[in-house]
Amino acid sequence: MKRYIILIVLIVMLILGFIAFGKAYGKKDSTIKQIFKQEKFKEYHSGDIVSFNKEEWYVLHNSSNKDNYVTLIYKGILFLDDESLSSVDYDVYESSVINKYLKNEYVNKLGEDKLREVHGYKARLFNEDDLSLLKTTYDKYTDSYELIDCPDFICLTNVDYGTMIPTKNGVEGLDELEHLSYYNVSTTYDTYKLESLVEDNTLFIRPVINVYKESLDE
Repeated sequence: MKRYIILIVLIVMLILGFIAFGKAYGKKDSTIKQIFKQEKFKEYHSGDIVSFNKEEWYVLHNSSNKDNYVTLIYKGILFLDDESLSSVDYDVYESSVINKYLKNEYVNKLGEDKLREVHGYKARLFNEDDLSLLKTTYDKYTDSYELIDCPDFICLTNVDYGTMIPTKNGVEGLDELEHLSYYNVSTTYDTYKLESLVEDNTLFIRPVINVYKESLDE
């Protein structure tokens, strides 16, 4: 019986110690509650429109109430010529001026502390993982993808914009020094493709960012 009393006293002292520790650091809930309490966040679904940095963005991928961030794609088109980038460089994406701009100036412009790094990126372009949102067929002769099923918020009508999905073979006849070897989303009123485009086409982009949900505009 004495052992049980000692055990109960030790448990009570341990609980009181946790509570005192939590209060000492000014936490809203006791440490005990926080251990067992799982914070829930707002859920978002692919295609939802949200506001961040006083601009509209589309939710790219579903985000559950367990996630404290959401991945967004810019609703509009950002023309990098307006950001003093007047031509694409002749290298792979990772060392391109586009990637450097997004990782540095663009992230700083949006607020680095508001963005979460995922797979090495806080800001990037549409990538191979995002292809899971589309239904495609590949044409090896033109080295392009036909987009059979593409959500409206990704395939905007009459807009071409760059991705970071590397081309497989390139296209004969194109000057290799004129473009990054990455696909662009190319759309008209009746066709949707991923194809390699040259020069200024690549400078039209729709940034993809990972934003902490608490940083979204109300």
